[in-house]
Amino acid sequence: MNRLLRCAAAAAFAALAAVLAVRAPSDALPSFSMQTGLQCDACHTSIRSTNDLGQAYLRNDMHLPNLGIGGKPVVAVRGQFAYTSEPDSSNQLPKATLDELEVFLAARVTPQVSVAGQFYVVDGAQIGAVREAWAQYTTRGSFGGAPVRFTAGSITLPLPVDPETFRQTNQHYAIFDQTVGSNPFTLIDPHNAVTVALGNPVRGSGATFAAIDGHDKQSGLPRDGTDRMIQAQEAIGGAVLSVYDYTGERRLGDIPDAFQRRGVGLNFYRGRLAVETALQTGFNSSPNGDGIGIASSGGFAQVRWQFPHGTFGIVRYDGVNDSSGAFARSVTIGGTHLLSRGLAVEAEDVIQRGERTTHTLNASLRFGVSNTRLGSGAY
Repeated sequence: MNRLLRCAAAAAFAALAAVLAVRAPSDALPSFSMQTGLQCDACHTSIRSTNDLGQAYLRNDMHLPNLGIGGKPVVAVRGQFAYTSEPDSSNQLPKATLDELEVFLAARVTPQVSVAGQFYVVDGAQIGAVREAWAQYTTRGSFGGAPVRFTAGSITLPLPVDPETFRQTNQHYAIFDQTVGSNPFTLIDPHNAVTVALGNPVRGSGATFAAIDGHDKQSGLPRDGTDRMIQAQEAIGGAVLSVYDYTGERRLGDIPDAFQRRGVGLNFYRGRLAVETALQTGFNSSPNGDGIGIASSGGFAQVRWQFPHGTFGIVRYDGVNDSSGAFARSVTIGGTHLLSRGLAVEAEDVIQRGERTTHTLNASLRFGVSNTRLGSGAY
């Protein structure tokens, strides 16, 4: 077992041991953020406790309520000014820039129909694109303690941790950004899809089935059939065990590339503590169009802690590799401090291991404003 697997397995074991050691339930799980598009602090005053918005979400059977002023749809604008010490090889971007600017909209059209959209005006200091734009229908009845949810549109894939919205660092999760050969597919990118979700996303068993457009936006490649993804999870108290399987195909040459990603995540949330781990394996049958297959693997383990006065600390270990020789390892150490409602500062040191060890300093000023009456819904 290589070092990546040993580190991630140790973190997963520590999380499991913590689960077995405590029995009190935890209220805060990433499922809220992944289903509403709102950031963590919209529903939570800490990693565990929920505010009025989080309680309203639960009382509405996990329907997204209209909580704008006067019962109007939720509208939020958020973004960040960012600085990085990493040099830009293209020499087109300054070290300090407006890194992100996005608009978020969400509403309940009827008691059973919700719509939401997340639109990047600026993303990575470049012109942005649509990340999410979906409509969701929830049944009146219950299956596994929650309505069945049918969603169609541009969505974020159901993963153990949301790779974009639910990320408290500027450094991305390596396995969700990982590409193999010339195949541009990544798990972080949004995809047009139709999904069916069963079960309660915050307690007990649940599963999501997705039929996904076989197309990677902005890749220049034509559409190629329908990808498939199955995700299942079991949430007990503050512990969430989840598994996923993604399969698809892309034509990159004379020989099509059939690929697969399989992963397992074990997350634990208790009071001010959050421990999140994931391991993933994959295989591409012909990622360079030459009929030569490439196996890939990777994972991460991270610990988040909430200090007093709206301060969060985070440590994460990331690693990816594949059988063609691609290899990356990094450790991210950072912290976030909430200055006020809708305003926060974040700083991190990213230690990357390759041919030589490098340190990259990232810092950002995050801002947001929304018309929500409860919770910030800003970032």
